[in-house]
Amino acid sequence: MRLIYKKILLLSFYVFFASGLIAQQLSEGYTIIQYPAVPAEYSPLHKKVNETSGVIYFRKHIWTFNDSGGKPELYKIDKGTGKISQTVILENAENQDWEDITHDKKYIYIGDFGNNLGNRTNLRIYKISKKDIALKKKTKVNAEIIDFSYSDQTSFQILNRNNNFDCESMISYGDSLIIFTKNWVDGKTRMYKLPKTPSQYNLDYISSYNVDGLATGADFNEDNNSLVIIGYKDRIPFIFYFDNFDGNTLDKGNVYRIDLVRMKNSQTEGITWYDDKTVVFSAERTDTFDQAIYQLNIEEIFKNISE
Repeated sequence: MRLIYKKILLLSFYVFFASGLIAQQLSEGYTIIQYPAVPAEYSPLHKKVNETSGVIYFRKHIWTFNDSGGKPELYKIDKGTGKISQTVILENAENQDWEDITHDKKYIYIGDFGNNLGNRTNLRIYKISKKDIALKKKTKVNAEIIDFSYSDQTSFQILNRNNNFDCESMISYGDSLIIFTKNWVDGKTRMYKLPKTPSQYNLDYISSYNVDGLATGADFNEDNNSLVIIGYKDRIPFIFYFDNFDGNTLDKGNVYRIDLVRMKNSQTEGITWYDDKTVVFSAERTDTFDQAIYQLNIEEIFKNISE
């Protein structure tokens, strides 16, 4: 009986203790890692960017913006100081609820698809040519527009923070964009894929995954096929790591969830790969934390729990 009990334990979970890290395998199919410290700060953020919502790494700098009601502007952030060294103004855009940003070799894409109420019928993505972004301190650009809707949304009744059609996450994947919903009701995220060509699209969802929380940002590293999704549950931030993402499902390969337990009561929003080892993520101003950008070495975490 004791031997059988041990085998059941080994099948259901395992725990590693290394440098204060604790990892537990769940029956849901992913491993939870409790990260025991506040990650290193990449930079504070200027008071002008107190509601940072998405980040990218472009031209050797982090770029971000404010979410709903903010100006239709992108801000280049200096590492360490948080100084805004460049502002890009989208002349033909408005910021109803900008929530995430991604890019490829030629273009930047900004998702105006935040939908807390669940009743929006004007979901869109702004597409900006990188070559149009001049190097001067303030520069203006015009964006192309990609409009979309969800084919599985049949009701547009106002359900404030009580619907499954909010969205705050987007990645570039080959010749497509992939968005991930923020499901207030069931804590899952659904994947939708759409072309990068400006038009109007009615999207069918292609996969879902139970992140057991609210997904608020994502990024894909095409060099190693690694996807990260950031979010939070009960005001504790988490980062999901998918090590073999194929653009079609979140169930393929190994999945880890890093719980940032020392950042409770922060509101993590955007995330981007800084290099093949490190992610950088942003957090809004709350009563406990000032607005800031943090960095986390993912490779070092996995090295410690495997030793």
